[in-house]
Amino acid sequence: MDKRIGRKQIVQSGIVALLLFSLIWQVWENEVGHEEAPQFGQESQLSWYSDYIFWNPPIEAGSGSEKITEHTGVRIEYIIPEDNGDIRLSLMMTNRSMPDIVSVSDRYMIRHLVESGEVWEIDELMETYLPGSHLLTDYPEDVKEKLIHRDGGWYGLASNLHSEENKKRYGQPDAFWEEMQRQKSDYGIIWNRALLKRMGISLNQLGTEEEVIAAFGTAQDKEITVNGKPVIPLLVDGSRYQRTTLQVLSGFFGAETVDGQGGYREGILTEEGKHTLRFLNEMVQDDYVSPDQFVMTPYQVKRTLNSGQVLCFVGDIINSGIDPEEWVSNGVILSSDGAKPVLPDACRESRSMTTFISKSCENPEAAAKWLDYVTSEEGMAAYLEDNEWWPLRNDDWYYSVKQEPDEREIAWKQLLCAYVRKPETRMHRPLPMFPASNQRLRELETAVNSYITDNINTLIMEESQENFERGFAVFIEDLELRGIRELETLKRDFCISNTGNA
Repeated sequence: MDKRIGRKQIVQSGIVALLLFSLIWQVWENEVGHEEAPQFGQESQLSWYSDYIFWNPPIEAGSGSEKITEHTGVRIEYIIPEDNGDIRLSLMMTNRSMPDIVSVSDRYMIRHLVESGEVWEIDELMETYLPGSHLLTDYPEDVKEKLIHRDGGWYGLASNLHSEENKKRYGQPDAFWEEMQRQKSDYGIIWNRALLKRMGISLNQLGTEEEVIAAFGTAQDKEITVNGKPVIPLLVDGSRYQRTTLQVLSGFFGAETVDGQGGYREGILTEEGKHTLRFLNEMVQDDYVSPDQFVMTPYQVKRTLNSGQVLCFVGDIINSGIDPEEWVSNGVILSSDGAKPVLPDACRESRSMTTFISKSCENPEAAAKWLDYVTSEEGMAAYLEDNEWWPLRNDDWYYSVKQEPDEREIAWKQLLCAYVRKPETRMHRPLPMFPASNQRLRELETAVNSYITDNINTLIMEESQENFERGFAVFIEDLELRGIRELETLKRDFCISNTGNA
């Protein structure tokens, strides 16, 4: 035999042996990896979009997010725009670059996602990729029924999960946390404890509209300063004020959108709604609120609140970035016209959203297994370690495992429960979900809301009471031209037909 041929065969045999050894080594490595992360083997990455701008999930080593990654093999890339979130999500949908996981609160965006066919039905996803998921057997039926009624199918999971059925599963929380869950309002009014002490004013002297305005005047007349800078009598919630500060003030002054017969009325058309705008206008005229406040970013609002200069803040308390022990709350401002305060739905739940899984997700099996884990008690305990809010938080479980409150948590409760605790406060009558499929209603609502958003600042900035009255009359006329009366009728008819009231 030719020696060269023999050597060639030896070399070929060696190559085959080396390839075989490499293959065996690779299989062995995969098996070891599979033991370390039994769900997936190799790490997967999923993108998670949320329109909640204040959410800043920790991702460092040892965080809840990292522990979930270690268990599931899924690493999350968070997409949380600082502004125009719905527009950005719409562009992603148009460009077919949908995130894998989507958590949104806007009801029209929710409807758009469902109607687009871009999101999985939860039961279909789980039955296909994880038929043993606990979500198929223990997700509360009363919540699921509401989601199906709203969306026409079970497409998403609710945030801040709370229901009678869900509560029975986890049991009654301790009295402190049970009251916190039942009475908490994310939006409200708070006062700087140190500044009130300097002014010699107690909370029981801040009950009525007249008393509150007098306190603002006292701070201004006495030229009280903090670090050489004048005190800000009243701070509104920056560029978000229409969704937060206005909601709170309209509640204080009794603007209710559902009347005693179950019919709907547009808040801006009520006397209480007008009172709210007039109050803010007077605050600007008297220099208790400066015009630049209405364009502040959330960061600027937080920084101003923590400067020690602000006497009173009305807006989103839970996301204010304050030390709760430095503030107190009188609950509400009682209207000068005698109207009783009402707690709007928006104040009770500022972060309610629904979480979906995108059909464009390239690894739906990973998404299903990740979703199953983070909604399990073990998964929830992992992210609880950061004491962070999550779009998938189960509130009934969360409060059932809370320990004895510390001083900071007691201070938070005083602030967040003050609105409901006020004896005069009435709860807002339940408002049904208006059918987003009604094209005419959607068109009118878009036209009306766009006009209000674009023009309400001008009304609040009017330089005299006479100008405000004239401006308000024109404001209402323009809203009527855009169909606000027809919109009110459509919503009223829907409310009455869905509450059984004639």
